[in-house]
Order: sequence, then structure tokens, then C-alpha cells
Amino acid sequence: MAGGVTWPGRPETELAVPGIWCERTVYRSVHADEVASWTSLAVGTPLRAVREIAADARRLAAGLSGRARERALREVDGDGCLGAVSALHRGEPCGLALNCAGTWVEWSALPVLFLPVVSRTGPRRCQGGGRAEGFGAGALW
Repeated sequence: MAGGVTWPGRPETELAVPGIWCERTVYRSVHADEVASWTSLAVGTPLRAVREIAADARRLAAGLSGRARERALREVDGDGCLGAVSALHRGEPCGLALNCAGTWVEWSALPVLFLPVVSRTGPRRCQGGGRAEGFGAGALW
């Protein structure tokens, strides 16, 4: 077990590093017929993955009005976060989908084994305050 994540049937090696691959896909309509944007994030633990997805969903929900915001926040702040962390610890994927004022947004998280190509420390890309954060940051390996 490394990083709090185990994968049954997968031996750990010195090269492979367990982690979580997260994606956010934004579609132009609730029919999910055309992708408007896609971004990804690599993190080391299930808890971090779920926190990043929830924080991103809260930022998006903050731009909604009244009932739409309340509905989105209920999805994010409900019991689903605990279930998502548990699923990722079991090696299972999880996700969240929200209708945001006619735009469909999907987040997914999948346990993976990363194979680092180059040893590196620190974030690849930073946002305004000089530190990597959320889906605006590059992969953290």
C-alpha cells in the first residue's frame, strides 16, 4: 500500500507509483453532444482527488443563481464524497455530473499506476499566487 491506495492483484514496483487520475469534461449542452473543454489532474490520494473535484464543482456552482446553485451544492456536499473516497480506496472509479445552467459538467476519478519518466519536484504549472491548485494546475508528478 502506498499513498493510502491499494490495487488488488497489482504488485507494486519501485517504478510504478499509485495515484488518482481526475478529469473534468464540460459539454456545451445537457445533451452532452459537444465537448466545450476537457482538463485533467493527477493526485496521490483518494481524499485529495475527491477534495479537488468537490472544490472545482463548488467554484462552478458559485456562478449559478438561486435554485440551480442549491441543487449543485447538494450534489457536492452530500454523502457522495465519503462513498467516492471509499470507492477509490477499493480501486474503483467514481464521478460527479452536474447540470449547470444548461451546460453539462462531468468529473471522474480513476485509480491508476503512474510511471514517472523523469524525477521532478514541485508543480509543473502554477496559478496566480505561485502555487499549483486544482484543475487549473498541471500534473503534480
